[in-house]
Amino acid sequence: MDGNGLPRGLRHDLVNALNALLGFASFLEADLPDGPQRDFARRIQDAGKQAMALAERIPSSPRVAAVRVLMVSGSADADTLILELDTYGCEVTLVPTPGRAVQVLRKAPGAWDVVLADQPGPADHAGLAEAASGIEIIPRVDGSTAAALALALRAAGARPTPP
Repeated sequence: MDGNGLPRGLRHDLVNALNALLGFASFLEADLPDGPQRDFARRIQDAGKQAMALAERIPSSPRVAAVRVLMVSGSADADTLILELDTYGCEVTLVPTPGRAVQVLRKAPGAWDVVLADQPGPADHAGLAEAASGIEIIPRVDGSTAAALALALRAAGARPTPP
């Protein structure tokens, strides 16, 4: 849901569908001979135009900049968490191990705003902090909810990374 209580993207999706309807109705009208069928195609277009006028009155939902997250997790629920975080504006890339995260961070150091790691600690993630090179590492501990993690990720992703 966006700030106006409507599903995010509703206006956009509705306008796209109505544009398709209006386009097909105009093709239908052009292909039909004069008479009741052509009049019906015109009525479809009139109704579509009225619906378009109403759809255009729906407020657009503001785009929230996505936070790019590198998630280091071998957890069985990682995919579910990724889907939940997506609803909070987090674009998540999953890697299964800290070693793989180090490789990914070294290849594309500016590709992520924040790292989310399962219970990070010096023994578990040797080299991860160095490879992250100033990108904040947010711990994911058992029982963390997607909402709480999303708040932490968005807050960390909004902070500028040191040079």
